[in-house]
Amino acid sequence: MIQFKQGTFRSLSKIGGAAMLVSLLGATALTAETQVPVNVVINQSPWLEGFAAVADLYKEETGNEVTLDVNPYAGSLEKQRNAVRSSESEYDLLIINGIFYPEMYHGGFLEPLKNIDPEFDLDAQVYEYGGTPWFNAETKSIGKDAGDLLTVPVNPNITLLFYRADLYEKNGWSAPTTFEELAAHARALKTDKMYGIAQRAGRATVSITWDFFPYIQGFGGSYFRDSDGGDYFVTINSEEGRAALQTYVDLATELGPENSANLTQGDLIQLLVTGKLAHTVLPAAAWAQMDDPNKSAVVGKIGYATLPSEAGNPSTPALGHWLGGIPKNIPDANKEAALAFLDWFQQPETQVHYAELGGAPVSAAAYESDFAELPENRYMQAMRVASPLAKGMWTIPEGAELAAVMELGLNRAVAGEISVVEALNSMAADLEKILADAGYETGRLPDLK
Repeated sequence: MIQFKQGTFRSLSKIGGAAMLVSLLGATALTAETQVPVNVVINQSPWLEGFAAVADLYKEETGNEVTLDVNPYAGSLEKQRNAVRSSESEYDLLIINGIFYPEMYHGGFLEPLKNIDPEFDLDAQVYEYGGTPWFNAETKSIGKDAGDLLTVPVNPNITLLFYRADLYEKNGWSAPTTFEELAAHARALKTDKMYGIAQRAGRATVSITWDFFPYIQGFGGSYFRDSDGGDYFVTINSEEGRAALQTYVDLATELGPENSANLTQGDLIQLLVTGKLAHTVLPAAAWAQMDDPNKSAVVGKIGYATLPSEAGNPSTPALGHWLGGIPKNIPDANKEAALAFLDWFQQPETQVHYAELGGAPVSAAAYESDFAELPENRYMQAMRVASPLAKGMWTIPEGAELAAVMELGLNRAVAGEISVVEALNSMAADLEKILADAGYETGRLPDLK
């Protein structure tokens, strides 16, 4: 069994299938050796049970021990920040959120994985998630050709469109590929008992900022001119941004609940599983609740698709994935043990079994497997399309400050406190100031009229 340290919400004991899978997996060169125990700090999340189950399988196969220190999201982040700044981290493996990983990268807290094993590389079938596993400390840029491999993806938390597939089938519709189709279908399905669509708009650490991102990208706009390339000229207040935010606001106010400006992710899931909602955007990990008869009144009725976009623009799911990184300030033996686990975890065979154990795989091997074709795993077919398209919002450590500005501005627009134009112009001015004060070359588009 996986051992859980203080901070654990519950133990996981139903991993009976794990032993049956052991004989099917071959140990890699790294995991064939006896390793010191690996101490992992991780967040409480819908995908925790699957991760714990596959970690149990690792112990059964190799005899090497893994301990999970499970915490709420904010608590896990705080423990990681403290650990990498101490004389020696108490954690050997950090499960880092894909929105706040730049803090770890820019701070130089993670050991480049090839420093631990020069032969190590990301498995060819693991999705690259916008190049986020690699970082160049000199140019401050991400990408496979940019610099050092610092992390291995462990969870593909990207956004998908969740919709009532049974009602689509009844009407002879295909999943919407444009925002016009989405709006038309949402209007057609809205009744006095069902909302056409609901979207997250309540303020949080990163909430509406993440959910709005696919809209602005889908209209051909962006938050910044080229964040991946390090160009943080502010472009949120473009004409494309205006069209995207107006669409977001209109869908919320015309077809969603009266309290649209306060909706959280949990609210969206509850509306969907109780049959009160025709469409929403959620992280892929929420699929597990849709067909759970103990939680859902719409078992077998929810379909999944990559997010809409305007003609000529690609669908852009928002990246909120999780990455496994190894801190510099631990003994070499602990680094080797953590990398041994990551290497085993990323192998194609492991990733298929990760899916079978209820986890969220990060490898095309799982999404292209026979397991993915089963009706109950239909979300995996959408993930197969969406995963290569996913994109992150920024690659700098000031992300929390940027998000705070956008959470406020976007929320106020949905609430009707300010107009779409006022929201975009005020956000652009505040974002430019944050970036300029932090020393970035920046600027912004002229105010929208």
